[in-house]
Amino acid sequence: MLLRLIAFYQIMPQFSDFLHVYAAHHGKDRELRFSGFRTDKVLANPVNGTVIPELGRSGRRYQLCFNLKTVALKGHRDWKIRQAVLHHQFDLGQGTQLWIIGDPHATLKSRIAGLFREGNTYPHSFSTVQEGFRSSLEVHLDFAQWATSEWRWHILYLEERAEKFTKQARIREKVHIEKLEPESLSDVQNWEEKTNDAIMAMESNVNILKLQQKFYRDLVKDDDFPRQEKQACTRAVAGYDSQLEELICETQMQIVRAKLLVKMVSDRKTILIQHFQTQNAIVSSKLTATMYEQADRSAVEAIAVRIVTIVTLIYLPATFSSTFFSTDIIKYQEGETFSMIALERFLQVTLPLMFLTFASAGLWFWIEWRRRAQNFVKIRKRLPDVFEPELEFKSAS
Repeated sequence: MLLRLIAFYQIMPQFSDFLHVYAAHHGKDRELRFSGFRTDKVLANPVNGTVIPELGRSGRRYQLCFNLKTVALKGHRDWKIRQAVLHHQFDLGQGTQLWIIGDPHATLKSRIAGLFREGNTYPHSFSTVQEGFRSSLEVHLDFAQWATSEWRWHILYLEERAEKFTKQARIREKVHIEKLEPESLSDVQNWEEKTNDAIMAMESNVNILKLQQKFYRDLVKDDDFPRQEKQACTRAVAGYDSQLEELICETQMQIVRAKLLVKMVSDRKTILIQHFQTQNAIVSSKLTATMYEQADRSAVEAIAVRIVTIVTLIYLPATFSSTFFSTDIIKYQEGETFSMIALERFLQVTLPLMFLTFASAGLWFWIEWRRRAQNFVKIRKRLPDVFEPELEFKSAS
């Protein structure tokens, strides 16, 4: 059916390229970044096959094929970029015009129904070539308003959401930085991409509307344009051009606003990345402090073990010799006898010697402890953020 319509109305073949954006399954939008503007103009010496008076075709016509994008609220708080494919041809000899609209949501159909209600007659809109030309420009303006009217509210929504997701980038307290979630960075990146998509869609609309302006300006200035209709059509183009320029300027202001939002989000994303780097540094510092404390305790214990080992090695041979070869606590030479005096002398020598041994070891341990405690205090003063209060080194009093 589509091929029959294209063949019957002699539609420019480039129109099929624009329809490919709707070739996806399940109604998904394809090629939202695709944009184009194609024209075909024959104002004099038309081809014989295009001249069919019975169908209101003089062969002197122009054709436009382009697409426009808008944004619509989907659900309560979600926005979606949508596009429409438009084909228009106007016969300058007969004043007839044709519109073919590719819009899955039929929004543009309802807008045209608001301009020209079905079943009504409009004797002052389509009776002459000038009136038909002016009414076609009115339809162009209505489509341009559809493509530019909702971007303001979409940008406002993006600003509010971006402010919510990037407010964490403005915190400075160490406690808050430690509580940042990695998902917040992906949220910021997502909204930055959404804003860039909005900028792309608005810029494509601006480019297409400017090409429309240029086309109609050049059209009425063409030497082959019908002279009888030229003056009235020139005035219609001037009014159309003025209103379209206002819509273009409004869209350009929204583009500037969106670009400023992208810059703000990008800057805050950089700060947020720095916060995450700081968070990693804090975690590493805490781990380093914990490992340092454990290593310090292990070193102190190693000192104590070393002292005990050295003292044991010094006194163990003497103790063994005096116990088994030099004491007369128990004798077996003249029968089994017990000497209380020998035991007392042994204890009198052994106990003070043991006390001196433990005192010397304790003094040595205390000196090593104090030395390491002083070194730890110096390190902590030099790096106060690394060591938490609970990790303070408590020296022995």
